[in-house]
Amino acid sequence: MSIDIDDAVRQTDFDALSSRLSCYLKGYTPQDNLILDLIPLIIYYQLISCQSEFKRFALSRKLKSLFFNIFPSNLLDINKILNFNNNEILSKINKFTPLKSPMINRGTYLRTTSITKNILNFCNKNKNLNKIQIISLGSGNDTRPFYILPKFENLSYFELDFQFTTKLKKLAILSSSKLSNTLNLNSLSLSNLPHTFENILSFNPSLNSSNYHLIPCDLRKLNSILNNDQFKYIDPFVPTLIISECCICYLSKDDSNNLISFWRNHLNNAEFLIYEPIGGDSSNIPNNSNSNYGEVMIKNLICRGIEMPTLITYGTINLQIERFNKLINIKNENNKFFDCKIWCKDMKWVYDNQIDINDIDRISRLEMLDEMEELNLINSHYCMIIASWKLL
Repeated sequence: MSIDIDDAVRQTDFDALSSRLSCYLKGYTPQDNLILDLIPLIIYYQLISCQSEFKRFALSRKLKSLFFNIFPSNLLDINKILNFNNNEILSKINKFTPLKSPMINRGTYLRTTSITKNILNFCNKNKNLNKIQIISLGSGNDTRPFYILPKFENLSYFELDFQFTTKLKKLAILSSSKLSNTLNLNSLSLSNLPHTFENILSFNPSLNSSNYHLIPCDLRKLNSILNNDQFKYIDPFVPTLIISECCICYLSKDDSNNLISFWRNHLNNAEFLIYEPIGGDSSNIPNNSNSNYGEVMIKNLICRGIEMPTLITYGTINLQIERFNKLINIKNENNKFFDCKIWCKDMKWVYDNQIDINDIDRISRLEMLDEMEELNLINSHYCMIIASWKLL
């Protein structure tokens, strides 16, 4: 990946954050209330980190629009951001507010809810153990630690991402007592935080509390993980959930498979929870709708300067299962045996079989959805993978 492609991939995190904000404001995900505290602070530090005034102005307009122009008008005034009453935002939201479309909201709801449900299942089934851990790959500005960590005293949460991403998130967390308190951290006074391009540039991107760790690293360079001082906090012997929510799909085939194998070899009792698109069957069947959809997806990504190398390579449920069987269902170097299980379904199946009927009824009343057939098509081109192994 070039630097430009890395930037394009990082931008997808802002797109996902915008979709999650729309979901929250429409009432799909009421538990995600701290998203209103996180986003304006992320925007503030993103703008301050721009060296050029022109770039800062252009980016400010872009981000205000991306987040529906609902936050304080002067996003370069951190005091106004911290003192802004979120109820003012909520009071402005009505049926005329230009948020995301019902189809995008419903898809984001399914993605967010199904992943969170599996995270909670993992935590609940291990709640009587002394220690468990979650490792989130390419975590970006995910808000789950803020409402999941306080529920489980035995949980340690690790978020791994590019250095610039972890730096902005760390700054946002330390600027807000509401955010930092959920992670067993103390917020810092504004005078102890950087507010210039130069100071942000030299700011340490790592963050550690008793149960939360923000780790800067390049997931394509496994040595950068091993050589990171924070890696010592990861216990290879306790039950571990490794999350990839549209992360490893941006890596090359070799890099993504090496990353999977890396965690498989370093952890004795773990499971992957992976959400990513599948491009369909790559066979040259005339009018193959699965393949056609994948080709359209690839063209759309290219227009944004983004590559998704494994979209077609592992473009079906069967190909994903075959992939993980090869990478997970193996002996370790010392010939120890593991109990391995691989599960993979498309998100249409997840919606039809795993989302509570009462919750479906609840979200159906939030807004009208006319494009159910199109939503089903989209959901059938995303999958959820659970791949686990445990030392016998």
